[in-house]
Amino acid sequence: MIQTLLDDIKAYFDAKEKLTEQERQLRQRLSERYFPITSVHRNDLQGIGFDVDRISDDDMKRLARKMADDYCEQLFWSSMETIAGDILGLPKKEVPVCPVCESEDLRVETSGLHHCNQCGQIWNDNLYVLVEFPEDTTSFEEEGIGYPAWNSEDNGARYVPEYDYIRHLHKTPTENSYYKPLRWPESQLYLSPDEPNESIDALSEPINDEKGIADFGEQAIWVPLCIVK
Repeated sequence: MIQTLLDDIKAYFDAKEKLTEQERQLRQRLSERYFPITSVHRNDLQGIGFDVDRISDDDMKRLARKMADDYCEQLFWSSMETIAGDILGLPKKEVPVCPVCESEDLRVETSGLHHCNQCGQIWNDNLYVLVEFPEDTTSFEEEGIGYPAWNSEDNGARYVPEYDYIRHLHKTPTENSYYKPLRWPESQLYLSPDEPNESIDALSEPINDEKGIADFGEQAIWVPLCIVK
C-alpha cells in the first residue's frame, strides 16, 4: 500500500511539465528509492483488543517509531540477509581478497595493481598469464577461468587472469608469461598488414573464441606484455 502510494506520487510529479521548487525537492527525495517494509494501522491495534478511539495520531507515530527501532535492533539485518540471499537468491558484491592469504586489507591503484598489506603479494587485474605444459590447466578449464590459447603447442593452454594463476598454482608467474588483451583500435598496431612484423605475429594471437570475442570485442588480440607499445 505505502509503496504503491509513493510510486503514484512520483509518477504524478514526473508527468508535470513545470514543478515548483518544493515539488522538485519532493521528487528528488522520492527518487532516492527507499522501499517501505510494512506499516501499522489502528485496525491492527483494534484487532488485538486496544481502544483505538482513545489513541491519537501522535500515539500511532510513537508506536510506529518504537516498533521500527525494535525491529532494526533485533531482526532487521539478519532477516534481510537471509531472505535476500538464501530465499530470493539476490547477488552479493564480491569482496576482493588476496589470492595468497585471503586478507581483505588491500591497496588498489587505478592501473589495476593490487597490493596486499598483510602478506605483500602483488597482482594486476589487467594482466593475464599464458599457462602451458607442464603447468596443470585442468582446474582453470573446469571452472571456466580464462580463454583458450590456440597458438600454443599444448592444446590445453589458456590465458588466465594473474589473480587466478596465483590463487590456483600458489606462485608468481614468470616474466615472459604475461599477456594483455588489446581491444580495437589498440590492437590494430599489431594487426596492421601495412607494417608486418614476423616476430610480433609469431608471439601475438587474435582472440577468436566465443567468450573472448564477447568480453573483448572483435579484432582483439593477445599480446605479450614485453612487446606492448
